Amino acid sequence: DTNVDLVRSGFTDDASGYSISQIFVALRPGVETVQGFRTRLLQNNGNHQQQDVNNLFEAYYYN
Repeated sequence: DTNVDLVRSGFTDDASGYSISQIFVALRPGVETVQGFRTRLLQNNGNHQQQDVNNLFEAYYYN
């Protein structure tokens, strides 16, 4: 399947506690990159689980 996401082998997603609403709010105008989304998501939510969120983005090669 050519639509499979590439993720680092052995990665475990430990990020939690974000609602769908919080995620969509972070996608509002002005966010044009995956890294910009990550930054806004963290900023909007008091850097909640910052290391786990950063690890998640890095696991998908968006560091």
